[in-house]
Amino acid sequence: MQFTKKDTALVKGVAILMMLFHHCFESPSRYEGFDLNFFPIGEYWTVFIASFFKICVAVFVFLSGYGITISLSKTGIDSAATYSKQTAKRAFSLMSGFWIIYVLSVLSAAIINPSMLDVYKGRNMLNTFTFGFYDFLGLSELFGTPTLNGTWWYMSLALIIIAVMPLAYKLYKKYGIIPLFIITFVIGSLVKKAPSDKVINFDMVRWLFTMDLGMICADRNLLARAKSFMIIKKSKTADYLLKFVIMNLILFGCLFARKMLDTSVSYIRDGIIPAFVVFYCYIILAEIPLLRNVLQFLGKHSTNIFMSHTMLRAYYLKNFLYGLKYSALTFIVLLILSVLLSVAIDLIKKYSGYDKLCEKIKSKI
Repeated sequence: MQFTKKDTALVKGVAILMMLFHHCFESPSRYEGFDLNFFPIGEYWTVFIASFFKICVAVFVFLSGYGITISLSKTGIDSAATYSKQTAKRAFSLMSGFWIIYVLSVLSAAIINPSMLDVYKGRNMLNTFTFGFYDFLGLSELFGTPTLNGTWWYMSLALIIIAVMPLAYKLYKKYGIIPLFIITFVIGSLVKKAPSDKVINFDMVRWLFTMDLGMICADRNLLARAKSFMIIKKSKTADYLLKFVIMNLILFGCLFARKMLDTSVSYIRDGIIPAFVVFYCYIILAEIPLLRNVLQFLGKHSTNIFMSHTMLRAYYLKNFLYGLKYSALTFIVLLILSVLLSVAIDLIKKYSGYDKLCEKIKSKI
């Protein structure tokens, strides 16, 4: 038994649902000025759950650590040339999906709301160009420069993961788990942000522990081993039902544990809880046929949705979405529109020749 690409897509589908809900309702400021009905769970629990769903970031980090580890286990990193080649290839694969959305976002902003592009205005033309270029490269969060879309901060983190994963993997394979965790905890505890000028944002290192967990689970095939383990060996149905009860109780506990745990250990908290959510999705949700198919479909579109949905929710359609009166309707309509936009982006990439061009470039790296 293996944790396959389809399983990865399923977990990404769950994570993208979390992200949309989180971005819609994480705090009352998101819908300030709108008269929303939060039926059936009320405003308090909507905000509470949306805040918990911030773990979607860590879920994506976990999956990145898992996937890159599987790749590294097949190819290895026996030289600096191999390291640079693999890093460049992964970075290009990531950024090629982002660049088309960046260009479409800038063009749409120039047409629909040109004032949005004022975010890049600096003291002179060089500043303006630099701000736009850093955003195009996904480095705005790392260098603290303006960005057209706040959600794009994750691009800096994704690039950091791609860069450090081969080193972390080599350290893990040579010295084991304990030295890896010691180094991760020391870095996570000491490095926050460059103290005064904030030229470089080091705060993203707090996700390294989550990346480590993904790497270890991949190397030791822990997800598949957990799923194949049977508490009740004589009946698969009874075994699943027991796991369903136990894991849902743990998940319910995680909902409160994340809020109660001190933020000083957030890099540990936001590693263990998201890792459990991945196990939950794989062991529990993946066994529900129709739901499995829907989540896998969403997972295939998760990258496009992640990169583009904020343009709909926060800039172009905010009044429409929050003006739907019901929070559930706001979420559902945003999801539908985000999926339709993702499908449209894929069609543009396909019929414009963008996909073929990217494949040719990647084959040359």
